[in-house]
Amino acid sequence: MGYIHYDKQLENEAEMLRISAQQAASGLDMQLAKLEDASVTLMADSEYTDFDAADFSTMSEYDMTRRLSELKNKVTGLSLIDNYCDFTLLYRNDAAAGKLSEGSRELLGDDDGKIYPVLTDMLGEKRRIWVTGIDGNFNKVFYICRANEHTLFVGGFYTDELRYMLTDAELKDKVGMLLEDGDGNVIMSVSNSEGTLEPEEGEGGSYAVITDTAVQVCRTLDNGWKIVLIKDMTAIYEFYKKLALEVAVLMVLTMAVLTVMYVVRTKDEQSLGGSPMLTPEVDMLTGITNAEEAENTIADRLETCAAGSTYMLALVKIVNMEELGKRYGRAGYNGSIIKTYRGLAEFFGTDDPTSENIVGRIGEGKFIVMANFTQYDLFKANDALKDSLVKLSEHMNSVMLANQGDMQICIGAAVFPHSSGDYDELYDMAEKALEDAVNDDERSYAVYSKKSVFRK
Repeated sequence: MGYIHYDKQLENEAEMLRISAQQAASGLDMQLAKLEDASVTLMADSEYTDFDAADFSTMSEYDMTRRLSELKNKVTGLSLIDNYCDFTLLYRNDAAAGKLSEGSRELLGDDDGKIYPVLTDMLGEKRRIWVTGIDGNFNKVFYICRANEHTLFVGGFYTDELRYMLTDAELKDKVGMLLEDGDGNVIMSVSNSEGTLEPEEGEGGSYAVITDTAVQVCRTLDNGWKIVLIKDMTAIYEFYKKLALEVAVLMVLTMAVLTVMYVVRTKDEQSLGGSPMLTPEVDMLTGITNAEEAENTIADRLETCAAGSTYMLALVKIVNMEELGKRYGRAGYNGSIIKTYRGLAEFFGTDDPTSENIVGRIGEGKFIVMANFTQYDLFKANDALKDSLVKLSEHMNSVMLANQGDMQICIGAAVFPHSSGDYDELYDMAEKALEDAVNDDERSYAVYSKKSVFRK
């Protein structure tokens, strides 16, 4: 699709879904196996299977009725091992030894209300089957197994029993889960996604389908049903497209600025009889003042400012640059730098040519800021500076790539001339304040002072 890191993220998402699907499939297999094992235990006892409720040649009708009642009580007792709504032996004359709800009788019966012939047709040559969706009704799941030529076992429970299991799987955001029967009919679904779940066709019992806007994995249960997990990647895909476009546009604008500078500088140098040269004073990625130019400009400003002036020298750092690079790739890495710069430019108004504030980039994910807070009243100026720093911290903490809080930005500041009147000392003080803010494990700020570091 063109976004290499996004392709890698799709693969990672598919792997995580594979693990989740396998866990869900194992859980469902265990739940279904409990009923299968219970039926095996029941049918292994000849007391239940040797009896034929349709054979009156061995006992009277009264004895037959009494014997059927005894077996019914015993089988019903066995059904208490789990929350089964149906758990019974069904004989060829439709007599049931166990628990068989009226709703199941109505759902499974033919026009004459007979169940045994219907289930026999369902089984065909198979010894056991799992059935749901009878007449389009997926509210119940049935397990049907042949005990012998005149007896069937029928077990059933409500589909919601499986839904609760899938709900407990704690699906991640934008993920939906489908349970399908062997014919692809959706038995039930659980979703944390706002969109409609539309599974893609895949090959084999277990597969993954990856598109630009969705990741889907499938696992086949022991009974032939399928568990399908689908993650909607539309929002992330659109984010990558937008981020790549933003970076590309800004790079084009930066190159345009550098080209103009090159032409102007070349013209100036040639008019002096020199050779063409280019010494860009802007950062190649963001188009803002680079480290050397920013520091020289700030140092000159502090040396020549009027008496009584108050300035803030701040260092701003994206703390989790490495994590952003791994998560979003080069586009996200560059995008975080660009978005941080834009956040600073908006706050300090440096897009305005008349602004006295300065924002420059001095490293990977690190910026230097000089802001004018002159009020010719040191106490008022310091109060205004600290109040502005609180607002700056809140403003920068709202900067994000894809999700709120995915960028962690810290700020360290020193005050001229309160902290020091020397640029190099101010820079070191701001660096110490920044280190203090970073080590505080919060997206916060700190202002250097000789006694202590003021912190949010």
